[in-house]
Amino acid sequence: MPERFSIRQIRRKAMALAVLGVLVSGVLVALVTAVAIYQSARDGLERSTLMGIQAQAVALDNLVQRYEGIARQVTSRTEIRNRLIDYAAGERSFEELVEFTEPRLGDALGSSRALVGLKRLGPFGEVVVDAGETADVPDHSALDGMTGVESRLVPFDGRIVWRAAAPILGEEGERLGTDVLFFEVDSLVDLLADTRGQDALSRGYLFDFRERRLVRVNDAGDGLVMGDAESTIASDLGRIDPDRAGVVWPEHDGQSQVLFYTPVGGGRCLLLVEAPFWSFYQPVVERLALPLLVVLLLLPLVALLSGRALRPVLKRLSSQAEALERSAGELRLAASVFEGTGEAIMITSPHHRLLRVNPAFTRITGFSADEVLGRPLSELFQLDDEQAAELESVCRQLSRKHAWQGEMVYRNKRGELLTALQTISEVVDEHGKVDYFIHIFNDITETKAAEQRIRYQAHHDALTELPNRASLRYRIDRAVARAGRDGSALALLFLDLDYFKEVNDRLGHAVGDHLLREAAGRLEGLLRFEDTVGRLGGDEFLILLEGLPAPRYAGQVAEKVIEALTRPFVLDGEAVEVGASIGIAVYPDHALDADALINHADAAMYNAKASGRNTYRYFDQRPGNPV
Repeated sequence: MPERFSIRQIRRKAMALAVLGVLVSGVLVALVTAVAIYQSARDGLERSTLMGIQAQAVALDNLVQRYEGIARQVTSRTEIRNRLIDYAAGERSFEELVEFTEPRLGDALGSSRALVGLKRLGPFGEVVVDAGETADVPDHSALDGMTGVESRLVPFDGRIVWRAAAPILGEEGERLGTDVLFFEVDSLVDLLADTRGQDALSRGYLFDFRERRLVRVNDAGDGLVMGDAESTIASDLGRIDPDRAGVVWPEHDGQSQVLFYTPVGGGRCLLLVEAPFWSFYQPVVERLALPLLVVLLLLPLVALLSGRALRPVLKRLSSQAEALERSAGELRLAASVFEGTGEAIMITSPHHRLLRVNPAFTRITGFSADEVLGRPLSELFQLDDEQAAELESVCRQLSRKHAWQGEMVYRNKRGELLTALQTISEVVDEHGKVDYFIHIFNDITETKAAEQRIRYQAHHDALTELPNRASLRYRIDRAVARAGRDGSALALLFLDLDYFKEVNDRLGHAVGDHLLREAAGRLEGLLRFEDTVGRLGGDEFLILLEGLPAPRYAGQVAEKVIEALTRPFVLDGEAVEVGASIGIAVYPDHALDADALINHADAAMYNAKASGRNTYRYFDQRPGNPV
């Protein structure tokens, strides 16, 4: 009896230790897996949030460049600047300067809906023109040191407006005066409001890092308010690196906010998004909750089964060893294959035939497990020759590097292309031989499409979808470089619609916008494939003609453009007639770089206007000799 009792106690202790070991092992495996998946999910959430904020920053930079471009366009008007030169030299009176300048700069207010006010200051800070709604301007001492366009948000009449100050420079770089333009900030309100889409409780801010001022959308959501950064932001602003994008995590329990930031405006400001820490990371926790709950619920069942298996094993050691090995193998497999993950997982053979896939793979690609098992990757995803060659290149890299990460383009079951951010890792046996490969990927098709849309919007005019000022400048630089290499000629046509302001004033901005789109369509239809037409802003367009046999061909194109634009436009059932004045500058006859070509074409356009409009003129450096 004592021996039987002792054996019974030993069996019970062995049973208890075995069950405890199973439970502890399961908990540890679950914790290790959960930590890894949490880290991956958290990093992915932060990366996607930063990408969204950086996309907003690109849109904000584009908005600022558009406002500053309008300011440069106003200061570049040659005839008005010449009058200012005469005034500064004492050759004209102040009254004559005002009489000439005021009606011409008044027309500039109609060039953009966002432009609400304009002040032109003379060389000593005196106000020459004050049109529309205007706020305070920089001190005269600040104006003297200005070399380029300076812009910022300023308070005005109970609201915030965008102020852009642009110096008017003479031929030798001396300051002749300053144009100060004021813009409504509805677009900026929309951009800052869009940052709330990152999280329902998040708030977006524009932070002037040097002056420690903060701008945000007001509670009504229809305007901006300006305040002190330290009293508004809960996060530690001292931990921000203003030269790059990043995240500021809470440093102690008293801080409950997470802060994302990215530089905008060439480093002048920072775009901030602050969100409650637990609210922001709640999706990551919820993503882990269900799989962890399933694992915890399975552990007691696995322990019970193991305990029952141990009873006969204690009597028969060989049977017990086999049962224990099967149980341990099933537990390792159950812990390693996480069916609840949102990332698609494929397990392939060394020859890249599919052995196993998870539910996320089926959800992303549309292929069920029965349809794909045993098939090679190249056959499954209907790859074309280029995509198949890329996959073969990746497979060759795996033989040398043992792992690979990057983007792959596949086709889903419906034949649609999807872009995958993929990681491939090899699993080897104890001899270093590859047993299989693990492929993990996310569908980033929508993210890539959003990036392409943002890039398109950054280089095209929103109204006409023609190349904008920045894109035109880049294309002209490239064209000049090509012409310099092959010794060819090119021409730049600076086009201004005549009587456009009268159409805007009489029929409204909506009809004016319709007219600009129709004019852009006619211009595109006239040109060759290798030529470029773009919109500078307002009613001004640029046409780039490459590979000209002779400069006179530019005049022939200008005649066709004028003939096309003088034909009536039917807008909202009404026939509208406008004209076109065109200035032409030729490379290399008139200028050797993009800036000079644009300026010379602009000057020639004003000569065309002075000659009666609906005509064109070549640039001629000799004063009083327009061609």
